[in-house]
Amino acid sequence: MHILVNAVPMVGLQTGIGRTLRCLYQAVEALSWGPWPVGLSYFDGMRVLRTMPKPADPKRWAAWTDAVWKLPDLAVLGLRIANQVLVEGRLRRACRHTGFDVYHEASFFPAAQRLVPTVFSLFDFSLDRFAHTHPRERVWFHRLFFRRRLRYAAHIVAISNTVLQEAKARLDVAEDRLSAVPLAPDPVFAPRSPDDVAAVRRRFALAGDYLLFVGSLEPRKNLRLLWEAVRRLKASVPVVLAGWHGWGEKSWLDEAAKRAGPGEPQAVLTGFVDDATLAALYSGATALVYPSLYEGFGLPVLEAMACGCPVVCSDIDALKETAGDAALFTNPHDPDGLASVLDDLLGSAQRREEYRCRGLERARRFSWEKTARAMMEVFEKVAERNPWPSSSSKI
Repeated sequence: MHILVNAVPMVGLQTGIGRTLRCLYQAVEALSWGPWPVGLSYFDGMRVLRTMPKPADPKRWAAWTDAVWKLPDLAVLGLRIANQVLVEGRLRRACRHTGFDVYHEASFFPAAQRLVPTVFSLFDFSLDRFAHTHPRERVWFHRLFFRRRLRYAAHIVAISNTVLQEAKARLDVAEDRLSAVPLAPDPVFAPRSPDDVAAVRRRFALAGDYLLFVGSLEPRKNLRLLWEAVRRLKASVPVVLAGWHGWGEKSWLDEAAKRAGPGEPQAVLTGFVDDATLAALYSGATALVYPSLYEGFGLPVLEAMACGCPVVCSDIDALKETAGDAALFTNPHDPDGLASVLDDLLGSAQRREEYRCRGLERARRFSWEKTARAMMEVFEKVAERNPWPSSSSKI
């Protein structure tokens, strides 16, 4: 079994899809698959690599992205289309000259190639259902290619049963070409020592309780509602926002800066942080607050649980599937309800300990080893029933 991975997401920030692919293939590399070895190759958009590519430098990545987004939307769309055509041409050449059994695609949509059967990882339908929360050029790019390119996927793997059910309802795809394989928290996320937590507290000037949000600061994450809820709390508690600054209007953040002062909650923006810092932030937080309007899985929820951090999140389908009975759920449109749940948690050490223990137990049910084994089963089935058997020779 020789798998070619679209590693383009891996060369970006170590978040989201990039982190997912890195964890998946580290698990695949670590496992034994019987008498036949698994060969892994990584296509970085330019060439095929035999080793996993390194993630981008966060500062350089953010500077480059900010520069591109200063261009008009139509110009960015043109750059996306041109890059897609170039990358797909390089991919077809790689598939033509080097034999692979399966190509794993985890970008926006499958590439236009039938030389090797494609397994496409589907993360969510936010660009369909919550298009207004994304940059316009990204939505245009998605609408131009997504459904046209689905025919190139031999199999589609959803990251949750919630996304699987959406796929069955929204896509004209035979059910035997669909399945679900859940994600898992990166093993780096585990409870950190009091010294590690204290060091992070000093770094960000966090003297007492603090609430934590992890992710890009973008509209779908519902951060205005989070801020409105924090302002309603009985006690003034800072909220730490850990992640890239993202996109979309942030007038709520301007309001937070204007109101800064005694008795007012504080918004602490960390920007992108490394894994050790993030694990310590999770470990020291009173709670992760994740009021997202829509998710395909909600990986920060499991990361927080794995670090022993209580979780308060939206009562949307994907987060209820991921968190089970180990989180406190609130309506993502009700800031008063979120404030009430947070006040209760902040005021009760017993309740915090209950959800800390529930979260640790819930996180242990997920592992990248399980995910890797499930994905390998999909790859093997697709390779066996290759719909284009004459297109790929074995290595």
